[in-house]
Amino acid sequence: MLKNRQEGILNLHGLWQAACLLILFLVVREIFHQVGYRLRVEYLNLYMAGIVIGSFANVRLLKTYAEHFVNMGWFRTFYLTFQQLIRIMLLQLAVVFALKDTDISRLFLSSFFASAFVLLFAMNKILPKHLCRLSFKTQVIPTLIIGSTKSLKSLENWITNKTDYGIEIIGYAGEETCPPASEQPIPCMGTIDDLSRSIEQNQIAQVVIVDKSLSPESSKKAMSIAQKAGCRVRIYNNWQDDFQQRIVVEHEGDYTFLTYENEPLENPINRMVKRSFDVAVSLPIVAFILPPLTLLVWAFQRKQSPGPIFYAQPRTGMTKRTFHIIKYRTMHVSEANQKNVAKQATKGDSRIYAFGSFLRKTSLDELPQFINVLLGEMSVSGPRPHLIDHDREFSEKLQVYYTRHFVKPGITGLAQSLGLRGEIENPDLLKARIDYDIKYINTWSFMLDLKIMLRTAKAVFFPPESAR
Repeated sequence: MLKNRQEGILNLHGLWQAACLLILFLVVREIFHQVGYRLRVEYLNLYMAGIVIGSFANVRLLKTYAEHFVNMGWFRTFYLTFQQLIRIMLLQLAVVFALKDTDISRLFLSSFFASAFVLLFAMNKILPKHLCRLSFKTQVIPTLIIGSTKSLKSLENWITNKTDYGIEIIGYAGEETCPPASEQPIPCMGTIDDLSRSIEQNQIAQVVIVDKSLSPESSKKAMSIAQKAGCRVRIYNNWQDDFQQRIVVEHEGDYTFLTYENEPLENPINRMVKRSFDVAVSLPIVAFILPPLTLLVWAFQRKQSPGPIFYAQPRTGMTKRTFHIIKYRTMHVSEANQKNVAKQATKGDSRIYAFGSFLRKTSLDELPQFINVLLGEMSVSGPRPHLIDHDREFSEKLQVYYTRHFVKPGITGLAQSLGLRGEIENPDLLKARIDYDIKYINTWSFMLDLKIMLRTAKAVFFPPESAR
């Protein structure tokens, strides 16, 4: 029910934006018409069709912002508007190139795009709340939560964000008697034994049961009373607190499972696409870039730190299989360094020779790993493989750590492309990296791999401070 309300508001918002953009296009055209510019009439419908198609594409984009759509901050609103405008611009420019319309005025298009940005930004910031008020003003759903006082904290954000969609939280009821008023986050309506009376007196239309905070008997009793009273029943199952990551419900025939989010790379087609991309990127690098770069590295090593050009080290790959990762050696060869292989590199580390520091800062020391990619041990993008000793250490600190081994490790990853590189100094930094690794596994797409590669290429030329 709530999902349908949310989706309806997103669609209404998209329709209003499409209509307003069309009107804006005609207004800007009329203004230019008054100063002597003529847009060819036979092309007018095609340009307007581009706006409509772009607006439909923007509705899909809006769904990625659904959770915070009604209460977006200024930066999030700006970023959403920027993404929307890019789609409109690309479609308009596609029409220009398809028609070979050399008469189109750049000033006209620039004026429309600038005006469209202002319009979209204003609508994204103001319109959602007004649409919710108009749509649900007479469709308010009085809601009662069944659970403990402690369990209400896990629903705090949900309670705050869903009021705009007509969800009115009346109070809560639990297995225990009501605590003092000062300890009640929302009004207490008694215990489950009082549920029938509470529903009738407050005209409750929906009951939300926090499953894990109740005994099985209490959950069944609350559900039975609510259904007999004609209430909608929603069950909040907060198992993700135990999983330490988001979970989804999967229906397989008559069976229902709680599991991690969808893993796109379990689809054989997606794996084939990713492998083809890996080979297409790696083969030319191994054939044409590695040979001259290896000669350059050898020349600097010979002068600054004689020893092997490459450095192979055991790492844990997909399904926790061990493989040897290949890098350009960036540290001096010494018995002490060999004993300290598990020690993370730090800023100004004396073990690193001068040119090795440059290789690490620009990530060029990672280039030989494209050989690992061709061998099928790694991928161009994926969670970065850590030292085996670090795997054991980090898995003790974070129970979901080994989830990152569901896919092949990568030369670069989502976390690294966003600047999380170098020494892992504290548990929060470790958790942030693992969260991004899990996000990558759960939301993989070919476009995501492309974005990671582009961000990584930028980091090579403009290394972040965390680069070692």
